[in-house]
Amino acid sequence: TTIPRGAELALLFGSANHDETVFDTPTTLDLTRKDNPHISFSAGTHYCIGAALARLELGASMRSLLTLAPTLTLASDPARKPGFVMRGLEELKVTVGGDGVRGC
Repeated sequence: TTIPRGAELALLFGSANHDETVFDTPTTLDLTRKDNPHISFSAGTHYCIGAALARLELGASMRSLLTLAPTLTLASDPARKPGFVMRGLEELKVTVGGDGVRGC
C-alpha cells in the first residue's frame, strides 16, 4: 500500500499479531505456537531491550498462577476499555473452583 506523503495515519496496536495470512489461528492464545513471527516487542533496531526479561517474567508468573489456581475460569466476558488506538481490558473476572487458591 502506498501512503501519500503528509497523510495522517492511526495505528491500531490491538490488531498486531492478528494477521490471518501469517498466523493459522490469530485469535487463539497458543503459548506453544511454533514459527511465531509476532511483533509484540517490535523489530530491528527498535527491538525491545527488555524482551527476554518480559518473557521470563511472564513464564514464571503464568506457571505460578496455573499451579496455584489450576481451575481458573472466566466468570464473565472480559470488559474492554473503550478507545480507538490504545485498547485493553477494563476488567477480567475469574473464578477459582474447589477449595480456592493454594499458597500465597
